[in-house]
Amino acid sequence: MVSFQRQDQILKILNAQQFARYSDLAKQLFVSPATIRRDTLDMENRGLIKRVLNGVTLSEEPEDVPYDYSVTLNLDAKRTVASRADRLIKSGMSLFIDSSTTALVLIRELSGIDELYIVTNGILVALEASKHKGWHVNLVGGAVNKMLENISGDRATRDIENYQADLAIFSCRGLIAAGATDANDQEANIKGAFAAHADQVMLLVDHTKVGKHQLYMSAPMNTLDYIATDKAMPEDIVSTARANHVQIFD
Repeated sequence: MVSFQRQDQILKILNAQQFARYSDLAKQLFVSPATIRRDTLDMENRGLIKRVLNGVTLSEEPEDVPYDYSVTLNLDAKRTVASRADRLIKSGMSLFIDSSTTALVLIRELSGIDELYIVTNGILVALEASKHKGWHVNLVGGAVNKMLENISGDRATRDIENYQADLAIFSCRGLIAAGATDANDQEANIKGAFAAHADQVMLLVDHTKVGKHQLYMSAPMNTLDYIATDKAMPEDIVSTARANHVQIFD
């Protein structure tokens, strides 16, 4: 088991029990305590966890979370968001779809649609979409992020500029009245490029991200056309959305 696989397992253990001792993690993962300390130091430096006396706990707001861990979080909420978003998507449409786990859930909700043209930066989103015979799927070029299982960087942003989609669909790490935010600039730049080259833009966001913000603005409220969510949102977000003619599906 290599380092990123161990770190994924550590996150899953912490999600189940909140705190884990170094010695217990070493036994569960069949490695030395020294290896666990190196892994957890790297994870703390990336904001994933917090090291405390004799063990580790989850960080409240990690910057980047391994994809296969993230896909298990708030799954019911993501399914609700996806069920509210799919009303806009019709056969024959061209879509930008980001690499978010909510977008992956949405792809699985669209199995009844015969034909779609999809451009994505998500490796697993592309693989899932490619299972559909009548769907045409393009994966943007660029640098591979192993943890997020996506493509990003300047080349990816330039690649997106070669397309014009009917609808851009993406999630975020936080939504406030000003708009959608993300934890790193590369994710924000990808979504900004999607929005700039689409006729309409739909944000997917569940209640755990509403009222929170990250450092980078990925989609100001005035760039959105729709927000699909699972619960009613705070009045400040609703009123700003109305002022910018953004329709909320909740």
